[in-house]
Amino acid sequence: MNAAFRLFGRGLSLRAKVLGILAGGTVIVTIAGAVLILVARQSDHLLERASTAQTHLELLMLLSGRISDYGLVVLDAVQSQEADISKLAAGRTRVDAVFGAIEKTISDQVNLLPAGDAQTAIATKSLLNARMKAQFGALHRQMQKSPDAGQSIEARAEFARNAMNVFGLHFAPQLAQAVEDERAEARNARQDMSKLRREVVAFASALVLAAIAVSALLYWFAGRPILMRIAQTVEGATEISSGDHKRRLKPAGRDELTLLMTRFNRMADSFSRREARLLAMQNDLQATIEERTQDLSSANARLEEIDAYRRRFFSDISHELRTPLTVIIGETEVSLRQPDSLDEGTMATFKTIHGRARNLKRRVDDLLRVARSESGRLDLDLSRTDLNRVIVAAAEDTQAAGKAHNVGISVEPCDQPLEVDCDREWMRQTIEGLLANAIKHSPPESKITITTSLEDQNAVISILDQGHGISPKDLPHIFDRFYKGKDESGARAGGFGIGLSLIKWVAEEHGGSISAESPPSGLKTKKSQKSPGTEFKLKLPLMLK
Repeated sequence: MNAAFRLFGRGLSLRAKVLGILAGGTVIVTIAGAVLILVARQSDHLLERASTAQTHLELLMLLSGRISDYGLVVLDAVQSQEADISKLAAGRTRVDAVFGAIEKTISDQVNLLPAGDAQTAIATKSLLNARMKAQFGALHRQMQKSPDAGQSIEARAEFARNAMNVFGLHFAPQLAQAVEDERAEARNARQDMSKLRREVVAFASALVLAAIAVSALLYWFAGRPILMRIAQTVEGATEISSGDHKRRLKPAGRDELTLLMTRFNRMADSFSRREARLLAMQNDLQATIEERTQDLSSANARLEEIDAYRRRFFSDISHELRTPLTVIIGETEVSLRQPDSLDEGTMATFKTIHGRARNLKRRVDDLLRVARSESGRLDLDLSRTDLNRVIVAAAEDTQAAGKAHNVGISVEPCDQPLEVDCDREWMRQTIEGLLANAIKHSPPESKITITTSLEDQNAVISILDQGHGISPKDLPHIFDRFYKGKDESGARAGGFGIGLSLIKWVAEEHGGSISAESPPSGLKTKKSQKSPGTEFKLKLPLMLK
């Protein structure tokens, strides 16, 4: 039988199995709900019966009390000097109201019971209630026909007592019988409730056992295989994610989960093939990396050798160029100290040779500084320095070059000392380089203004010229090494393009910055000034006092 269930289960789809499990649970829940509804309705019915019987008992007790009150009213009426029987009507009304309530209660009990002997028994109660009501009516009529008021009080009282005794002799057994019947009805209702409780407990126990059995069957033949295959799939996925691509699942059946397990195995096969390809590619990549590493090592060795040659070349050129330049500068200076021995033309020639030699020596020094800065062998001699003095010294050194180009240099130092931590010589050469660059690009009869100011705890050196300016295309690249822009005629500027890059390097080594604006912002160009001009700003942090 188990084998048949298993074969039948394998032929079902996963959706059908899940729906079967849900259907089984739904059936159990539906049966339990229906039973609960029936039990609730039956319990309400039995509680209503017990409540109605209790109400009937209370009304019978109330009837006994009302009749006793009626007897007291009768005795009170007949013992008066003048018999007043009119008070009896109110007492009868109260008693009749109780009889009416009892009749309604009996009617409710009849409606609560099924047709048959039970309704017949309840109808008997109605007949008994009618008899008691008739006896009370006879008593009331008899009291109304009592001896007239002319008789003595004793005679009237004796008549009333005899009538009441006769009434009580017949009425009391009937009332006792009615009370006993209602007590029996209440006992029957309680017994039925106890029976219903036992039946509900038994049915609930059977239903629980049936639910457990059905749940066990559903789990064993439907849920357990699904959970086992899901657990197998999860375990396989975990192993594959950890790197074990050899793990394969064992599909069984023809449902959706089987299809998932089959596709899982295909995915694992694909992973294995990709892993093999990746390993092969990794081996090829490793071999390529090793080959390229060897090439890079060889290239690095060659670069180191070239760098050594470069350093040796700069060292040699330093010796080969600076020595003759020093001799030329020295000889021209000696000749210039003896102006009387030279004519005016020769004197001008020596001055030109002297100026060009000094410029060439400065350019050689710049090249050497650039090379040494790249190798990291250049150290700055930092000290507390007043920038006002530095710009005055730099302006004095470049006055001769300015006069040669018919360009004026105006110095406007700050009113207060601007002390910074810098290498005085490097800073002087930096400012001289900016002034030389401004002179080179300024037209004759123009002016260069150099100022210092204080701005946000920074010392600012501004060099403003009235030259042809820098094109927007070249302006972002003027501080790039070996970049050369075009002059106003469109031709590529001369030189090596390392002057401004060296100046930027010096500024950054001092913790500052340099920028250029062309045309300068915030300055109004004079009408007579045809060129827009350029402004360089060098910012250095001030030293704290």
